[in-house]
Amino acid sequence: TDVMVISGVGSVGIGTTNPTVAIDLQAHTRFRTYSEQVGILTIYSNVVTVDLSQAQSFICTATDDISGFRLYNIPTDVTSFTVKLTQDATGSRNVGIDTFYVGAGATFPVYWPGGLVPIVTPTASKSDVYSFKIFDGSNISTVGMFGVIGGQNYG
Repeated sequence: TDVMVISGVGSVGIGTTNPTVAIDLQAHTRFRTYSEQVGILTIYSNVVTVDLSQAQSFICTATDDISGFRLYNIPTDVTSFTVKLTQDATGSRNVGIDTFYVGAGATFPVYWPGGLVPIVTPTASKSDVYSFKIFDGSNISTVGMFGVIGGQNYG
C-alpha cells in the first residue's frame, strides 16, 4: 500500500510508516534533475577538513602541501563523496590522497583499484577528481573506504 507519513519530530517517510532520518524514502525514485551542495575545502596546517554533513561534492585548491584529510560527521551506514582537487598556479603541491583520519583521531585504510595509490597531478592549475565510497561508516576505522579515480590532469 502507498504510505506517506509526516512524524511529529520533523521526519517525512514515503513508503514507510517509521521514518528514521529527515526524509526516508523506501521506494523507487526518478528525478528529471537534481543538484547538490558543493563544499569548498581549505587547508589548515597541511590538513583538509571534510565535513560530510555539509556536502557530498567538494572543491579543494592545493595552495600548500596536503598531508591528509580529516573526515567529520561520517554517516553510520553507506555514503560516498567526491573531491575535485586542483593545483594552484604554483603547482607541485604534495597531496596525501591516501591519508584519511576519523575526525581528530587515527588514520583508516583507503583501498584503491589494483592496490595502487594514485599520484596526484602536480602540474599547475590542473585538476584531479577522486570519489570515495564508505560501506560501513560506523566501523570505518577498521573496514576503511574505497577510493576511485574519476580522472586526472583535467584543465
